[in-house]
Amino acid sequence: MSRGASSIGSGGGGTIYEYRVAALDLVALLCGVQVPGLDVVPDSVCLQKANDFPLDDVVVLNRQGSYELAVQRQVKRTLEIVPSSGPWRKAMGQCLASLESFGDAIDADRHRLGLTASGPTTGVEALRDLAASAAAQKSVADFLHELPRLGQSYHRVWKHLTQTVSELLAESDDNAPEQELVQRSAYRIARRLVIQIEPTEHISPRYPALCAALQERVLPADTGVDAAGVFRMVEELAQEWGPRGGAIDAAMLRNRLRARGVALRGDPPTRSAVVVRQHVEQPGAETLTQSAQGQTLTSHTSRSTRSEVIGELKPSDALRLGVHPAVDADAGSGALAALPPYIARPDGVDGRLRRMVAQSVNGSRLVMVVGGSSTGKTRACWEAVRAELPSWRLVHPLAPDRPAALLRALQDDALEPRTVLWLNEAQLYLLVKDYTAQVSSALQDRLTDHQRGPVLVLGTMWPTYWDHVADDPAEGDETHAHVVDDGMGAVHQLADLAHTITMPPAFSARELADAAALVASDPRLRLARSRAASGRITQFLAGAPHLVRRYEQSDGAARAILHAAMDARRCGHGPLLTEEFLRTAAEGYIDEATWHALDEGWFTSSLDELLKPRRKLPGPLTRYRPRSGEPSPDSPLYQLADILHEKSRTTRKRKPPASSLWAAAATHSRTDADMRELAEAARTYQAVDCEALYLRAAAGGDASLLTWFIRRLIGLGQFRRAEKLIEERCLSGLLLGELSAAVGLSGQYADSERLARRAFAVSGDRYGHRRLSHHLLRLGMRRDATRLYSWAADHGDPSAARWLAEHYEAQGDRITAERLAHDALTQHGSPAALLALAQSRVATKEVTDAARLAKIIADRGHADLLVARARERSDHRDHAAALCFYGAAAAVEHPKALEWMSWRCDGQGDHRRAEDLAHAAAARGNSHALHGLAHLRLAKGQLQDAERLNRAAAEAGSLSAREWLARRSLLA
Repeated sequence: MSRGASSIGSGGGGTIYEYRVAALDLVALLCGVQVPGLDVVPDSVCLQKANDFPLDDVVVLNRQGSYELAVQRQVKRTLEIVPSSGPWRKAMGQCLASLESFGDAIDADRHRLGLTASGPTTGVEALRDLAASAAAQKSVADFLHELPRLGQSYHRVWKHLTQTVSELLAESDDNAPEQELVQRSAYRIARRLVIQIEPTEHISPRYPALCAALQERVLPADTGVDAAGVFRMVEELAQEWGPRGGAIDAAMLRNRLRARGVALRGDPPTRSAVVVRQHVEQPGAETLTQSAQGQTLTSHTSRSTRSEVIGELKPSDALRLGVHPAVDADAGSGALAALPPYIARPDGVDGRLRRMVAQSVNGSRLVMVVGGSSTGKTRACWEAVRAELPSWRLVHPLAPDRPAALLRALQDDALEPRTVLWLNEAQLYLLVKDYTAQVSSALQDRLTDHQRGPVLVLGTMWPTYWDHVADDPAEGDETHAHVVDDGMGAVHQLADLAHTITMPPAFSARELADAAALVASDPRLRLARSRAASGRITQFLAGAPHLVRRYEQSDGAARAILHAAMDARRCGHGPLLTEEFLRTAAEGYIDEATWHALDEGWFTSSLDELLKPRRKLPGPLTRYRPRSGEPSPDSPLYQLADILHEKSRTTRKRKPPASSLWAAAATHSRTDADMRELAEAARTYQAVDCEALYLRAAAGGDASLLTWFIRRLIGLGQFRRAEKLIEERCLSGLLLGELSAAVGLSGQYADSERLARRAFAVSGDRYGHRRLSHHLLRLGMRRDATRLYSWAADHGDPSAARWLAEHYEAQGDRITAERLAHDALTQHGSPAALLALAQSRVATKEVTDAARLAKIIADRGHADLLVARARERSDHRDHAAALCFYGAAAAVEHPKALEWMSWRCDGQGDHRRAEDLAHAAAARGNSHALHGLAHLRLAKGQLQDAERLNRAAAEAGSLSAREWLARRSLLA
């Protein structure tokens, strides 16, 4: 093993067990390979996400399809499956909580419940096999019907599972739970369990394949780090990330490995290498001097991203960086400066901020100033960089939109050392759909690359946004309901690097007393000091009270426009709103009486009133003007005042938006990202009157919204509308099956059957057909149910074939029953119906006929199924059926069947035949047959036979036989 080998590969300790397990899934994420329990490649792995998932140790997700797929997994070093075991009870309690939170997704097999442990191996393996058996049954009744045939060990695990579930349900209710509820809950858990056994002292079974995938897909041939070394790094990262409760995607993982010096396939070359290659490839260029390289790089940077020396900026430049213009004092004399004098708090927030800014000369850092709207965050940042870093350059990415401009600056390596990256309103960079992971990972990569520093990333953010960035929102919090979850793991990791400063909402009395002379020097400060409530000087200067009054005193169309803008912003739309968007959205906020009283120019006149400045302060809406060099918008763009946006998040939090907002989003959203954010908001509000919005979102790649909308229509009984959307927009057998089931339950049997057959034709989905057939049986409509089952059996449904065979067998039509069962076996490869008939014939004492059917099954290659069923019948003392099935399997030389038949013959006194069968089993890999036969002879006192048979078993590879011989010192 190499010096940097992983503990997963060596089986040694050193890393916490659950993070060793998490590292396996992280490497699978990095390599783009599947993980156990997830049928597709994951796109993110979450660690310790207790706020989102009850089983929270490791959660593997894929959100690329029409719905979320997840395996939420709990990791236990040991898992004793008994009701008295604390870890077992806790795990089952978490499974019940997951049923409560994700019941529909679990029942639809979109979410699965994972348990990983190192042992005890026997119990965990039995639980794994029980889960596989439960998953193979379509209902709890079918499972309970099959359970007696599974064997004693499985029955014992089921007993412990149901007893634990019963006790846990009783803890949440004064009354004992009904047996039906207990069994149904236990079955719902068992059928979705994904059991993994990961040893603590040996190599993980997944480790070799993942190492091979690393070498083939991720690591270049000339890399200096081998797969074992990468595994070790990933283990360390898992242990670092785990306590933070974050989500990790492949880009984030690649960035952190690159920061550790690991070269990965697909990584871009360094910036200087790109510049040199581009120059050399120009026609006629043969050499490139070092000075020419520097000139090329500098000119490219200056063209792609604008930067300015901080010391050369004017006070008026602060306004374009986001500092609010100050209220007009109406002093009547003299021209005032662009900014009023700054009331610094050297012993408070300003002193701390300036120290943090000054320390950035020693290394790159992220500083985030957190505070409410108009509390002076941006002005404090402006004063800090002017005072501490006057020789540095400042980059403020804005166009074509903020996150795209920032990502371009980072990817083009435009941030030279000694640069301030100015991120005012940082949520507009970090919490934008489609950019979240890329921007956060790129920033993290830049901050941790010491060779390209120092740089200062300086941002401002409201507390509600920062709470979401730094940690997950509380359950049920609607404040961030429309902020995309994808990539939030990278944002959380970035937040861990941040130094935060909390901006107080007001000045203290002592701070104002110390600044009395400064306040007296400027009429704006004097006015704010005399009128601002509770020391809220900055809010008054920014016009916050004035803007709130203008909003509260507005009415009619003007108020409707403001409500449309406020709802759009709180639902996730970006800060820039088009004129057409506002016009369309505002109509739904105008009552009937007001609407009929408006003239033709109502929108223009109302908009002009809202844009009109007062006291040199902007109005509730402001017109956006692009800078020189930025592309001009096709139509006017408007921004809502920050204080009104913040106010809307509380005053309008519980009010659903008007339907006109969704219509405006579908046709007049400025960007696709804005449109998708509002589509997500519409889903949150359960809106169904916005089909055009969902269709546009689906056309843009977010098919999950349309899938949700169709299921919502099905739930509301709008079947025709749902069918039309499925056929025209997202043809899916799964959705057609769900629609068929709902239509059948409503009594429209002909339409349900038509939809069920359509679902099968599209994707082979049988859900609708089975639900309709079961429903007809419950209603006593056996003839119609039989017709449906016949069609399903002809198309390969094994459960339908089995039902039909048992149905005709019960009616005495054995010829038809056998024909249907034989067709299912030969045409569709399903022996279930024929096996059911064989067991039925044994029950009626027709053993010869049953043996004939069992032989057909064995000859068709299904001896394993016969052995499994024989074991079940033997555990239930149905020896006739066990003998029938074991005999048929032994006839085709199945090693376990040969073993069982050997022991039976020995018990009946046919010792020669018993030894022949045991040797035949050993020849096919089952050396335990000889060792078991030796044990039987030893129990009868036949020591020489026992020694002889154990020697033969040891030669065939039986470790148990070798141990037995060693204990008796008989091993040569």
